[in-house]
Amino acid sequence: MPVDKIKVQHKFGIISHNHRQNLLERITAPPTPVGSIRKPTPCEISHDFILSYNNADPLDRSKFEIQASQLLQRVKRRAGLLSGGSGKHVHIPRAWVELTLLARCKGPFRDDVLKILVASLLTAPTSIDNIPSLFLVSETAIEWIKELGNPIPETAWSNTQVLTYNVTELCFWRIYYHSLLHNLQGCDSFLSDLSWHIENLDFIRKVYSKYPDGELLLRQLESTKSVITKIFPQKDSTNDQNTNFLSAGLMHGLDFYQSVRSCSDPAVSLSALLTTLSLLGTEGYLNTVLVMKLLTTISCKNYLALQILQAASTGTLPLQGDSAGKGGVFRTSFQHWDWIVASDFINLLVYVALNGDTSEIQRSALKAGEMTSVRVDSAPVQGYGLLDLVALNTAGLLGPAVQYALQQGLTRVHIHVKTDPLRKSAAHMIWSALQTMKNCPSHRIIVGIAQRKAECSQSIRSQVEVNSKLLFELIFESLSEHYIPQSASVSVGPTPRKSKTVPKIVQPPSKPVSTERSKISVVSKPGSITKLMNSSRSFEHYKQESYINRNDKILKDVVADQWYKELMDVFRASERAQQSVVQCEEYSATQKTHAEVFVDEMDLSESEVCKVMDGLVVKQ
Repeated sequence: MPVDKIKVQHKFGIISHNHRQNLLERITAPPTPVGSIRKPTPCEISHDFILSYNNADPLDRSKFEIQASQLLQRVKRRAGLLSGGSGKHVHIPRAWVELTLLARCKGPFRDDVLKILVASLLTAPTSIDNIPSLFLVSETAIEWIKELGNPIPETAWSNTQVLTYNVTELCFWRIYYHSLLHNLQGCDSFLSDLSWHIENLDFIRKVYSKYPDGELLLRQLESTKSVITKIFPQKDSTNDQNTNFLSAGLMHGLDFYQSVRSCSDPAVSLSALLTTLSLLGTEGYLNTVLVMKLLTTISCKNYLALQILQAASTGTLPLQGDSAGKGGVFRTSFQHWDWIVASDFINLLVYVALNGDTSEIQRSALKAGEMTSVRVDSAPVQGYGLLDLVALNTAGLLGPAVQYALQQGLTRVHIHVKTDPLRKSAAHMIWSALQTMKNCPSHRIIVGIAQRKAECSQSIRSQVEVNSKLLFELIFESLSEHYIPQSASVSVGPTPRKSKTVPKIVQPPSKPVSTERSKISVVSKPGSITKLMNSSRSFEHYKQESYINRNDKILKDVVADQWYKELMDVFRASERAQQSVVQCEEYSATQKTHAEVFVDEMDLSESEVCKVMDGLVVKQ
């Protein structure tokens, strides 16, 4: 029987007919279009999952809640809340984006997501790598505020509104911090988008302006918008993109903060504090509030600083004004202050009463009385604590906005201390003070908002590692190390790694400290009285390098690193070739001669490699 031979072409090797057909179909199939929908992985947060969660029937939502809880735990680990924001498992930019997506889920789960987001914004390092995600969260937070304010309840804010308020506030403080270090140059698209989101504030103002908290947030957004305009000017604008936003009062405050950290002479450091107090309230909204945040951080750790601050609130300290003769708010007593600074001072006392390092500091924030550690003309002076301000309110000396802040702050402190068996007397005094303020307008609304804030604050603190540094402490450490000359070493733990993209500015020599003595003195130690100087050292205006010059240095560093890697590769190749010649005796004469010639040509020692590398590196 004849046999017909069929020509076989093995394009894919010797495989089965079915496998060959599948391969041909896959090869000839049209390419998948860009942007096509793919199936998400089980651990990926997708738009479909959020829609399914929000549209699910309440009886069938349990399975989605389980999956959402698992996703939240993974994102929480990626945010590094329990590891100080560091570790191989930590990726903060991705964690912020995923938390922003999960926060679109409705119901109580959204509050859980926002608590994790606030905790991460409080503790995450102030790295420039987080800037793109930071702008995304900021833009989304503004839209959340518009959504949650339509309409806002007349009774009190919900937990979601309080948490959204915290997210927005922390995001914009981080943005302002990066503007102080000139890290936002080159982020034109981000700045343009954020400026567009801030444009329409009329609706938010109509809803939130009747609450002092909302008015403060609106002022922060508007002030940040003006900063963005200076960094990213319009086409017809002539603003300098290298504007230095750091004020003189903040500079002296950072000098004082650095002196306290380095345990230097209290006469010099506290004199810098007096200069800061004399300028407070004269240098713009953001710098004024940021200085109050700085004083809050310092007062929690330094008892003398808190005593001086409380004594200055009575207007009895002889503080000097600026070069034009204008003085800050601390040249007058508390009842004559602007309501914004007065509210920030009350918030300072509330925070210190809750988080002061020692019981002495916490007691002084509640009830100041006579300041035995601060003297004017060798006589003790009075100071204001929270309970002392209640007496001013009883006398009718405080406005409605200041009453709002005082009653809310006392309510938060009472919620915190009433469960502490060691602070029953303090809880009783606070409760008695609150009874005298029951006739204030909107009493129930104020108490309701205070309860929401206390509840959210306790929940957020439970998500954060104990004794971890919070946002403002990280900001002030970074700013003081960047701007203040290092006159003494700081022995407060390991030095944080500096960012490569922000070169440290070489500071000019500071002018000598004035030897003129003021009338103010402090008791730094029992039996030791130190007279403070009339003025602290002055700082020159720093000229920030342009973005192009700084970026050029970065590129040169990258080129130098690449040259170093290439030269080290040459050195290692030379070592391997020399080792082969010495150890291998089985080479033929031709192979051995070729290896010896290669060794002679590439005969570079490690010291010679380093010398060549030094010649290639561009000196700063």
